[in-house]
Amino acid sequence: MKVLLIGNFAPPFDEESLHNICLLRRLQGEGHACTTINISENRAADASFVNAASTGRYCVHLLRHSINKDVIHFMTRGYLRVGLLKLMLAVFAGTVMRAKRILTIHSEFFSVLGQMRSPFGGTQTLYTSFYLADRIFVFDRDTWNAANKYMKKDNFELISPFISLPEDIDTFQTSHTERMKEMNCLIFFANVKHPSFLFDTLTSMVTGTDLPPGTGFVIALRDKPSLQLQHGLQDSSGEHRDRIFFIEHDDLQSSLKTLSYAPLILRPMSCDGTAFFEDFALCARQSTRSGGWVSFPWGMVLVKEGTAADIAARIVTTLLSSEKHPHAAESLAESYKKITEAYGATIVP
Repeated sequence: MKVLLIGNFAPPFDEESLHNICLLRRLQGEGHACTTINISENRAADASFVNAASTGRYCVHLLRHSINKDVIHFMTRGYLRVGLLKLMLAVFAGTVMRAKRILTIHSEFFSVLGQMRSPFGGTQTLYTSFYLADRIFVFDRDTWNAANKYMKKDNFELISPFISLPEDIDTFQTSHTERMKEMNCLIFFANVKHPSFLFDTLTSMVTGTDLPPGTGFVIALRDKPSLQLQHGLQDSSGEHRDRIFFIEHDDLQSSLKTLSYAPLILRPMSCDGTAFFEDFALCARQSTRSGGWVSFPWGMVLVKEGTAADIAARIVTTLLSSEKHPHAAESLAESYKKITEAYGATIVP
């Protein structure tokens, strides 16, 4: 099967880009011929990915790579105006080329912005795009409820968000791996910028919050941070000093390895690879591993008013001690199966 995948495939890595990359790898491993267009403003690390951040480059590459494709699959975390235009163009290209048109809504902004579209243009664009799509996969109930406003036919499906881990992830080793395994629990701080609300929360947690014994921190600081900043965090962390691990924000394997351990990921809000509201908002997602899959059953956005890093840290600490959400590997494999069935179960790669 010839598949065109469109979405965020670039670092810094979090659930969205890792899901997209792991879906690509799994499809390729099963023999499908996949072409990838990265629409993030950040460049994808893999040279085989087509980087098309600007609308002009996107249109050129979409026209070029949609020819003779069986499936065009557009994956997004939310709809700003440019992102909505790119989605609509992908659906139109699939219609013209007679390819299956599949959409995945990772959510984040759609549950809010999807209900605020202008009736002159924005609303009609969503109605048309969703009507022409063969299948629309949604990863959470809030987004499902917002998207239902634009439903014209029964082509929506709510599935569990997932990452398919590489088969060799358990044997992947770094200088931190063995120490990470010794932690009772890990918190993954992804795409951390200094200064930001997320950084303030991180600082509050490592310096002054009562945490469960054996809590570790994996930190991906953005844009090649200075050693001075890393050392400053470690020096101020007191008893937590030996439980702080730094990874590069563009280290794909280390990010996947961390998510295979960490029950909680904290990051800025983002839309298709672009961070938003970093001064006053952060996203917390609970993760759970089941076999070769990682799922994200629950999440929330924290928005501060005034000085709120300490209370955000306490909320995160409470999440760590909450009951873990069981997620069977079979249910996550079923989510992947639904995607491939939507591609066309009768088409043999």
